[in-house]
Amino acid sequence: EPRQLCGRCRRPLTVCYCAELSSLPTQTRVVLLQHPREKGNAIGTAWMASLCLPNSELHVGIRWSEQSRVHAAINNPAAPAVLLYPGADAKDILLDPPKGPVTLVVVDGTWSQAKVVVRDNPMLAALPRYAFNAPTPSEYRIRKEPSDEVVSTIESLMYALGALEGDTERFAALLRPFRAMVNAQLRFHTGKRARKKKRVPKVFPPSP
Repeated sequence: EPRQLCGRCRRPLTVCYCAELSSLPTQTRVVLLQHPREKGNAIGTAWMASLCLPNSELHVGIRWSEQSRVHAAINNPAAPAVLLYPGADAKDILLDPPKGPVTLVVVDGTWSQAKVVVRDNPMLAALPRYAFNAPTPSEYRIRKEPSDEVVSTIESLMYALGALEGDTERFAALLRPFRAMVNAQLRFHTGKRARKKKRVPKVFPPSP
């Protein structure tokens, strides 16, 4: 029997995190560009972030030269676009955030996927870059990251929006659904391991 899914968070009802979602209005316009391989990822955080941020939009794809909505969002003179992505010329968004309001462009995907998206889209590569060193390790315990400094998309938004809007405490609310999802996954895997241990071993008759 297929599991029932929540129509909002798209998770099975048994691990729905909607009760932990908060609506966080921002002056910053957030544009999430999600690699197609991340769209079906049950433990991804871009969709979760979009549910919390009413002033955001989520697009799925790799090449954006033909996407008029993405072009419009990135070329809004009232809120100049900046790219949250590391690079040699990237400024530290926590120490030196741009003067707002801005459009914060975030690429959602693994590091290798994000590199492809930025490389194959000159309009993204040309944007001013901002990055940061996470003050604390990622809480993304259900997904292996390439290094301790790497954080999830929703954790990145918590730090970046806290700096841009000058209110780090308010955006800590982004971590409530994230933690609920992580904890639910950990409980599921713990229970799965426990059930495996309880299996009765096969008893073979003694050799003659």
